Amino acid sequence: MDSLIGKIPTLKKMLKNYQVHIIAWTAFIFWESVIIGLIYGRFGNFSNYAIHYAVNICIFYLHAYVLQQGFKNPKQAFWKLPLFIISETVVYVSFIYGMDSLLIKYTQVISHAIGNPFQQVLTVLWRCLFFIFFGTGYYFLIRFLSIKLEKERVDKQRFKILLEKEKMEKELALSKNAFLKAQINPHLLFNTLEFVYQRFKYHSPKDAEAILHLADIMRYAASTEDTGEFISLAEEIQQCENLILLYKLTNTNTYINLAYATDINKIKIIPLILITVLENMFKHGNLTSPANSASLDIFVNKNELIISSRNKTSLTKPNYGLNAGLNNIKNRLAFTYGNNSSLEYFTDEDNFFTLTITISCKVLSYNGSSNLVSAN
Repeated sequence: MDSLIGKIPTLKKMLKNYQVHIIAWTAFIFWESVIIGLIYGRFGNFSNYAIHYAVNICIFYLHAYVLQQGFKNPKQAFWKLPLFIISETVVYVSFIYGMDSLLIKYTQVISHAIGNPFQQVLTVLWRCLFFIFFGTGYYFLIRFLSIKLEKERVDKQRFKILLEKEKMEKELALSKNAFLKAQINPHLLFNTLEFVYQRFKYHSPKDAEAILHLADIMRYAASTEDTGEFISLAEEIQQCENLILLYKLTNTNTYINLAYATDINKIKIIPLILITVLENMFKHGNLTSPANSASLDIFVNKNELIISSRNKTSLTKPNYGLNAGLNNIKNRLAFTYGNNSSLEYFTDEDNFFTLTITISCKVLSYNGSSNLVSAN
């Protein structure tokens, strides 16, 4: 009983998968048995219908299956299929004729005796060809539906590919526009600054000089940021000098000393390191006291490039944004130089902020000694 209950879900699934076949065969058997019964004026018993229709259904599906397998190799189908049809016809006629003879002789399934043997053979042959014909039709119907479904699947896949291609083309166009825009915007800005500089240089030379330094710094930042290329320390130092001059034009009481060795110009490092350190000094430091002037030194000591800054911290300005800039430098150094670099900073008891960046010379193209030159 338990095993029967366990098979119920499987039976339901099978009935669901073949419900169209079951309905079609039920309708066909009912219609044909009624028509034959009305024509001959007599109806067979259930066992007779069950046995013969079981054989007919078998040859129907067997023929469709053989056609499906035979057409997989068209070169052999032209002689294999006719041979199979002849063979299955002979087997079917022989099997049905012999089975009917046994049923008449030993059972009550068929109540009437076989009349003319030749006529009986023709009747059985007709039934055989009838179901072979419909089996062939069923095969071509299944093939047609299969081709149709495959075509729909291919069309959907092609449509999906076209949509993805269109999406990629739109994204590519947006990327190209963004790239062109990124190129146009700096040029537009630099051209505007140049125009303003030309207008101001006769009427307000100091303002014109500030605009010139600003344009130079921005051009440098735009050409080096996110490029992944190394730049010489000389280039970065030049921009630091521009930034100091620009800051002194707007804040005359600014005291900062930039000092660097004469033999570091050939050293190449990742860009915007010195600029970021200097910006933090301007933003978070107090550079207005001549007794506590800030300093930024770049030199080589014991096979290490040293970048050192020291400045009085501001008492009025909060230190927002300080860690973000320093963490950015630290992460970039670690990504580029790994354990061959370090960044350390602290604020001492006199409220002086000291920062030291160390990079091993073995990862830098540098040889020489360090002689400091002051650039105030």
